[in-house]
Amino acid sequence: MALSLTVTAQLNSRREIKIPDIPGYLTLKCDLHMHTVFSDGLVWPTVRVDEAWREGLDVIAISDHIEYHPFQEDIQINFGRSYEIAKPRAEMYGLIIIQAAEITRQMPPGHFNCLFLDDVAAIDQPDFWDAIGEAQRQGAFIMWNHPGWRQEDEVPIWYDEHTRLYDQGLMHGMEVVNGRSYYSLALEWCVEKKITMIGTSDIHSPIGMDYDLSLNDQRPVTLVFATDRTEEAVKEALFDGRTAVYSDDMLIGSEEFLNPLFYHSIELVNGDQDFSSGGTFYIQVINRSEIPFHLISNGKPEGVEYPEEITLHAERTVMMPVKLSRNATNNTHGVILLYEVKNLLINKDTGLAVELVIQ
Repeated sequence: MALSLTVTAQLNSRREIKIPDIPGYLTLKCDLHMHTVFSDGLVWPTVRVDEAWREGLDVIAISDHIEYHPFQEDIQINFGRSYEIAKPRAEMYGLIIIQAAEITRQMPPGHFNCLFLDDVAAIDQPDFWDAIGEAQRQGAFIMWNHPGWRQEDEVPIWYDEHTRLYDQGLMHGMEVVNGRSYYSLALEWCVEKKITMIGTSDIHSPIGMDYDLSLNDQRPVTLVFATDRTEEAVKEALFDGRTAVYSDDMLIGSEEFLNPLFYHSIELVNGDQDFSSGGTFYIQVINRSEIPFHLISNGKPEGVEYPEEITLHAERTVMMPVKLSRNATNNTHGVILLYEVKNLLINKDTGLAVELVIQ
């Protein structure tokens, strides 16, 4: 019996996603788009909860399709039932679960997740605009799913229907990442139109069938910067646009949030070194997050030489050589190393500009 309990405890273990909180906010790890057997997914709702807890998530939304039910001969159509089944399990784990549904129409306008619903069945309307209008009436957060779906080379197209949705305040979020797909044009639209950036798994199979968990193959998640760990705070943050997308060692978001994430992940350790006379020094840079940061030089101050490119490996300390001339340290603010973090995207072709300051 003791051996059995030990094995069970080992299997029921949670991996923590090591991304820091930022000043004023908790960094909640969220997957806001997934499916169960109550639409076209291949697992029971409680499995989605178990998977999410073990992978280190804080918030999930099971968004089964309103219009598509391929298993209806075996699973009765019962809108909202997946949420009802999953909620007690989520509460046991301390996960936040959001009641949601996916409106599923041909492109245009495509598929839209509606989060924070009170009555999923009321969304089942023959007319798309009536369905979206009902979601709005319930105060839902409405997001455009996989905007490159069924487009050539998965390049999104903005149709007149999307203009109408946007102009009427019916498009609050957009998936910049869906599973393995990254939509750079969607990122541009989010920046230009101030649409909340979302990254999701859109998982249908058991998670281990699509992601190699033994290699920490992380599903895409939305980082939501919330004032506290409640559903209300998550909703407020989504409507306010306080998100970033974490996918494949890449962070996508606004400078407002990527900047503190970067600086709260790293620490420079100079040691007991005297820089005043110049010379070559070695600076330790600690990265406490699980995201490797790929840095490329972004211009160099006079009298300072340092690597053109360097990777601050995840959860490791890197030794960085810095060569200083004698007058390079005549600066009350210290020596500033200028870099762009190539895998922290604030727009399609723009990485986050950062400064590593040697005091």
